[in-house]
Amino acid sequence: MKKKVLAVLLCAVMAAGLMAGCGKGEEPKEENSGTEEEAGGEDTSLADIQKDGVMKVGMCPEYPPFETINSSGEIEGFDADLASAVGEILGVEVEFVNTPYEGLIAGLMNGDFDIIMSGMSPEEADEADKTLNVTENYYSVAEVILSKDESIQSKKDLEGKTVGSHSGSTSEYAVNSLAEEGIKVNSAPYNRHSEAFADLQNGNIDAQVVEETWAKEKVTEDDGIHICEEPISSVHVAGVIGIGRDSFRDAFDDALEQLKENGKYDEIVEKWFS
Repeated sequence: MKKKVLAVLLCAVMAAGLMAGCGKGEEPKEENSGTEEEAGGEDTSLADIQKDGVMKVGMCPEYPPFETINSSGEIEGFDADLASAVGEILGVEVEFVNTPYEGLIAGLMNGDFDIIMSGMSPEEADEADKTLNVTENYYSVAEVILSKDESIQSKKDLEGKTVGSHSGSTSEYAVNSLAEEGIKVNSAPYNRHSEAFADLQNGNIDAQVVEETWAKEKVTEDDGIHICEEPISSVHVAGVIGIGRDSFRDAFDDALEQLKENGKYDEIVEKWFS
């Protein structure tokens, strides 16, 4: 009887080992997060884009002047023009993929587009997913304070105030960084800059933190809202690409350097931020 029990247990253990081995062998690969480089193969990311003749760029066109939708229903803005200029150097067409901001990282990982260019910082990308890499920084923007309260003129004046920001964005990170300076605020995250701005207009929050470029596009004299001169911080903006796609990233960086050398980059900056 003991021998039978031992034999049954031994068979069960062997079967479990075989099943575990099969599971490991059939584990699916992710499209962009673990590509050729991790598997030990050749990185063909640039060659693939050039073969297709299209560089797909993920964008959330709700943040002028980085990207917005014009009266013709097309995406335009700083990121759009810069992407088009890079695509010209790489010899490919550029296609913009309109994507909600919170879906950009997932869209990149799913292979919906080749790169994110949507006012995203390297820190923001790293926080969202550790298996991403980024291009060289291509712009720097200040995070500023908006308020109707005239007593709020600097970040120190935010002590004890309710401060709105776009959840998961560089603006929310700027709000959270106040704690490191000993400034305690009540953070109020929103799905969009525009939602926080509406609550600021209606007096539901004391202040909002947002990119200076967005603030200058939206704030008017009729709002009764002022932009504080002292920014909370400055953040860099970069393109976000999946890990293992180094040949594409390096080509993007080289193209960006060419645009800075030939003056095209400055023309695009002047057009959208002057």
